[in-house]
Amino acid sequence: MKFNVEIKICGINSFESAKASIGAEYIGFVFYPKSPRFLNAFDAKEISAYLNSNQKKVGLFVNADINVIKHISDFVNLDMIQLHGDESINDIKKIKDMLKKPIIKALPVSTERDIKNVKKIEEVCDMLLFDAKTNTGISGGTGLSFDWNLLKNQILKKKWMLAGGLDISNVKDALSITNAPIIDVSSGVEIEKGVKCEKKIKNLINYLKNEIQN
Repeated sequence: MKFNVEIKICGINSFESAKASIGAEYIGFVFYPKSPRFLNAFDAKEISAYLNSNQKKVGLFVNADINVIKHISDFVNLDMIQLHGDESINDIKKIKDMLKKPIIKALPVSTERDIKNVKKIEEVCDMLLFDAKTNTGISGGTGLSFDWNLLKNQILKKKWMLAGGLDISNVKDALSITNAPIIDVSSGVEIEKGVKCEKKIKNLINYLKNEIQN
């Protein structure tokens, strides 16, 4: 079975990892200070110079002040905003109205109950990202997966992303079950938490683009 899938490499925080990610459609910068992948706006802007013009720069924020999001978004010239905290539907609307940029909302998943309001959230954002739920309340970059079968019967109107413990060893299985149009990988291309491996990034992109692609 072949797949037509786009790639997001998240947690890019060095020139080397940025260059290795050429071929991925989306590049994620983490602007959450508590994350081991945290990147300040100045470095993100410099690293952006190593990206191709067709790669979308995604800024990840967790319960951040709307003015902080706007300042960083304008300074780095982000293409998309990823909200990875417990932002409400009203929060999403306010951020989208102020920034005028596409919004990705991350949904932490562990049971069917976690996706019961998916339609309402989809209405106010431009893309959804399904990730593994953790006991910290914040998903992302944990290396944990969730039961992909929970997404089997979801019919979404817009593009969406699948994240959570994905790497070259399991991404084909994840795509077989979910048929996700975009996969989001962070810990799966690292040698340790927060440290990207250029070889793993290149191997994953090559695998998805040349070995299991339509």
